[in-house]
Amino acid sequence: MRRKHIQTGSMLLSVIFIMLILSALMAAMVILSGQSSRQLVYEVQALKARLAAEAVLEQKVFALLSDIDAREAVENNVNGCDANAIVPTSNKEAGVTQVNVIATGTCTGSGLTVIRNIEVEVIE
Repeated sequence: MRRKHIQTGSMLLSVIFIMLILSALMAAMVILSGQSSRQLVYEVQALKARLAAEAVLEQKVFALLSDIDAREAVENNVNGCDANAIVPTSNKEAGVTQVNVIATGTCTGSGLTVIRNIEVEVIE
């Protein structure tokens, strides 16, 4: 009879220990899930910023192909992202004009701002 009395609380301790381990595992899963969600939001915002920059870059390059001296900036809002393309420098040597174009796409959302820059040279 004495032996049965000694083992009375051992099952309760085992259950509490297992519950602690499972709750720690669940907390780790929640943290990993949150990090994965933030990473996904960042990747989507980065892609949107790059595509916005590419859109205004194509507009500016098209304008430069018809008039290489077109210096006005191209600004646009593409799918909620601000984008602009500027011509900071140009170089004329030996009858050849070389123009640098920098396009910037900026997306803000979910407490995150992502900026993507694209730079190309247009030669006439």
